[in-house]
Amino acid sequence: MKKYIYMFLVLAAIGMAGCKKDYLDRKPTSTQNTGNFYKTPAQFTQAVNGAYAPLQGLYNGSFWAMGEMRSDNTSYEYNPNDRSGINKEQIDEFRELNNNDMVGAFFEASYTGIGRCNVILGRLPAAKLDTATANAVSGQANFLRAFNYFNLVRMFGPVPLVLTEVQSVGDAYKVATKADVNAVYNSIITDAKNAIAQLPLKYSGGSDSGRVTKGTAETLLAEVYMTQKKFDLAIPLLRSVIASNVYMLNANYADNFDMTKENGHESIFEIQYIEGSNGLGSDFIDTFVPWDVYDDSVTGWEIANGAQNGWNIPTQDLLNAFEPGDKRRAAAIDETFTSDEYGITMPFIKKYQSKAAVQGITGNNFPVYRYADVYLMLAECLNEQGFSGGGDAFRYLNLVRRRAGLKDKTAGNANPALNVASQEDFRAAIAHERQIELCFENHRWFDLLRTGKAAAVMAAHGVREKALKKPYWEVNSAAYTNIRLLFQYPLNEGNLEH
Repeated sequence: MKKYIYMFLVLAAIGMAGCKKDYLDRKPTSTQNTGNFYKTPAQFTQAVNGAYAPLQGLYNGSFWAMGEMRSDNTSYEYNPNDRSGINKEQIDEFRELNNNDMVGAFFEASYTGIGRCNVILGRLPAAKLDTATANAVSGQANFLRAFNYFNLVRMFGPVPLVLTEVQSVGDAYKVATKADVNAVYNSIITDAKNAIAQLPLKYSGGSDSGRVTKGTAETLLAEVYMTQKKFDLAIPLLRSVIASNVYMLNANYADNFDMTKENGHESIFEIQYIEGSNGLGSDFIDTFVPWDVYDDSVTGWEIANGAQNGWNIPTQDLLNAFEPGDKRRAAAIDETFTSDEYGITMPFIKKYQSKAAVQGITGNNFPVYRYADVYLMLAECLNEQGFSGGGDAFRYLNLVRRRAGLKDKTAGNANPALNVASQEDFRAAIAHERQIELCFENHRWFDLLRTGKAAAVMAAHGVREKALKKPYWEVNSAAYTNIRLLFQYPLNEGNLEH
């Protein structure tokens, strides 16, 4: 399936500062610039592609560290020979400082995407585009701005709320002040609603594969409402995604991560990558393998054995969470590698593994929202409205379980492991199912935050994790001692505040 190509745009004003004469103020007509660019459908399509582009760097880089490795799902394999990856170790163990470069990169990339959306939305009204094209452009920009802000507010709390194009250094200082969290959420909701109203259910052309749709925006807004405990508002959005008949569960769980089946029936939104030396490839599959692999047995290429590898390693807590017979375990995790350094089994993420023609430049997409997630979100929301021993909440939960080869959970089940007798039991069942179904997809940390479980779960996880690692490598004494629910605001950004 053909993917669209992101294009990076240089959105700098061109001209000679201080020149007054008209012939010096004219914009070049032979090159693209801010004076002649935002005019045609093709130009706005390029601009929208540029607004997607920062997500590639985020999902290749810091998102998995801050959204998955921060949780109890994954950790790292200590590398005594190359200590240049300490910034990632700190994120895993809640030891990062406000100058952590991965956290700073997340912040910067998010605002790069927001800034590009602001330019598009600000320039669009003056362009003479047909309604369908204008709606598609506006809907995508509104979604991407909402999505970036949703990630930022969950990671950092109060952040600057910038909703217009920044055209000067002075403008940048003016908008650097943090906004109240409620104001940020209100903006996210407004943008998401606009996206829902403007985006199509699906696109007709293969070149548009991977663009966000109405269903993507509905899923985002539902998650926003769930984060705010507004489950009643999330339910109709999730039911609308289901009623659209655009999506369905893949029969095989592993098909969601097969590079030859990307943007399939279950995909609601995934970050697009293109294999090759075009600057649009993904490299996270190499990052997620042990650093002490000395042959090509894991990725098909010999690993460089440096600090770029050995991250997002599945934890024992996650392995213990799998039920016997769960097909997802073998599809998601490889447990056959014995560490050369430590002589123990070192599991690694399998669900994204595929050999690329060029080492470190694959076409593996990164899933953001899948249809299975919608089922589990709706089941959770229905339970939060009131526990019922049967009905849709159990049905949606069990649809996901059946694909994994597991038996239904029911109220009054004679098997204690399958019995769900109360609202709290159902909450635990949903949390468990989400941890397994969506492992390594950057949901676990946000789920722990949203359900108020992060501090308790991670403190207990830290005790177990340090005990397991102690015989093999030295764990920093400060690890897991301060379970912060928010990342520290980046130092450089804080210096801009008035």
